[in-house]
Amino acid sequence: MNRDPKEEQKLITLCQEGNIEALERLYRCFSQDVYNMALRMTGSSDIAEEVTQEVFISVFKDIWRFQFQSSFTTWLYRIVMRRSADFFRKNKHHLVRSVDWENSDQHNPPFEIDDPGPNPCDVAFENEREQLIEYAILSLSKKQRTILLLRYVQNLSYEEIAGILRCRLGTVKSRLNRAHRSLERKLSEMKII
Repeated sequence: MNRDPKEEQKLITLCQEGNIEALERLYRCFSQDVYNMALRMTGSSDIAEEVTQEVFISVFKDIWRFQFQSSFTTWLYRIVMRRSADFFRKNKHHLVRSVDWENSDQHNPPFEIDDPGPNPCDVAFENEREQLIEYAILSLSKKQRTILLLRYVQNLSYEEIAGILRCRLGTVKSRLNRAHRSLERKLSEMKII
């Protein structure tokens, strides 16, 4: 996301001062990013909506704690990751690892592939492939899924990821490498690559 850091800082400062309009603007500005990350972390649109609500309740309650020592998105994505992890901990006995395709936004499905092809058969093939890739990503460990999402879906730099995960740059690189290998192995087993 390319947001003006100075405008973002002004908005957050207004939020910290209790400005309700600023809180609404903050929600409008970041809610789709939070929802998309939660959807990719949980695989369910219903759960992602619930996580998004919980994230913004936390943000609105604790915005005064944000000290501008990192970027706001780094702070925000930490909250998204914690709330997603909380959901899995609370619901581990009832969790079914599947993607909620019936309720997903048809214009913005998870991990959309932008080459649908002119032929309906090609479109169907790509949709099935996309679902299999999404399933493979959801079957990775939480750490591996998170690192891939932060890097390739959120397009964050290694440094930003290190800030979110509170680890060293070398750790980010090694986790990403392991995640690549695990995903490649799963895709190979599924005969996708």
